[in-house]
Amino acid sequence: MKKRILKAAVCAAVTMAFAVPAFANALTDVPANHWAYDAVNKLVAAGVVDGYGDGTFRGDKTMTRYEMAQIVAKAMNKVSTVDEKIIVDKLAAEFGQELSDLGVKVDGIQKQLDDQIKFAGDATVQYSDMDEATAYRLRLGATGKINEDTKINARLTTGFAGEVNDIRTGEVDRLNVQTNIHGIDFVLGKQDLKLGQGLLLDTNELTNDPAHEGGVGSYVSGARMTAGNLTVVNDDTQDFSAVQYKAHLLGRDITADYLNMKNGDEYAALSTDFNLGRNKVDVEYAQNLQTNANAYKVGTDILGAQVSYIDFEAGALPATSGFYFGDKDVDDKGFAVAYNKEIAKNTNFGIDYKNLDVAGDETKVSLNVKF
Repeated sequence: MKKRILKAAVCAAVTMAFAVPAFANALTDVPANHWAYDAVNKLVAAGVVDGYGDGTFRGDKTMTRYEMAQIVAKAMNKVSTVDEKIIVDKLAAEFGQELSDLGVKVDGIQKQLDDQIKFAGDATVQYSDMDEATAYRLRLGATGKINEDTKINARLTTGFAGEVNDIRTGEVDRLNVQTNIHGIDFVLGKQDLKLGQGLLLDTNELTNDPAHEGGVGSYVSGARMTAGNLTVVNDDTQDFSAVQYKAHLLGRDITADYLNMKNGDEYAALSTDFNLGRNKVDVEYAQNLQTNANAYKVGTDILGAQVSYIDFEAGALPATSGFYFGDKDVDDKGFAVAYNKEIAKNTNFGIDYKNLDVAGDETKVSLNVKF
């Protein structure tokens, strides 16, 4: 393999990724009118190529695989985008053995990407047959690493809009800092919150429903502290507080939740799961501690769909309940079926059907695209 061929390949691939300005000619044997002049100087400026000790490039001499591996190793340390990672990953795979002999780990590329700000988003179209309406939502999130123990998360959402043209402004529905202090993990700020399996509180589920847009789920502002099995949640904006405790008893994971609303209502819940044949069954029980009204929900996976049965008495569930369908002020019971399928890369199709004795039935069809 000729050095000039290898260097041409590296220049063509790497310089497209490492867009740094060319400086004055740093290598004496690469004339300014040479076709590779700019590419070589950009590689030198980026620190990918050093040349020889006498300041020459020697582009007409044969290169060893170890020399090539050294160039790839330096390029790995300059990766800053996903496209750059793809290019350098191919070179790293080709010269993997030589990089290993040099003590260079390809994992370093991923670490560099983890240290950068990451952007991700999703767009959702949702149709409900109850009101024969279509709703649209666009969300954009960002995660930035401050140090090894701390990162910041933010998300902007349009909320569900009845028409695409109605999407004009957005709200910040997630803005928090995750950190670790003396072995304890903290999440401080606006965040999605869920107690147990969601009968008492599931803000993410609420924000998925256009009817609840602008409610509790969209603007939770609180703090969550996780210390072993203990979780403490505090929310001054929506005036509720909650405690969650997780334990392993009799071979099962059991979660106990307590929710206190500022209006005086108090709720408690227990949830667990168990195996029934090949299926895992999720069970959750909730009670309004003031009225002793009860609610329970049992769910399992059948043929790829999540099927659940729910039965609740009037007042047993708070407005923050993840089961958003039906009137919580009357006794009701019925079942729900949720099916989600990835129909293409980063594209998910979902069907959510609910049928209650009093509330009736509703079918929602959604398409979600992640980017």
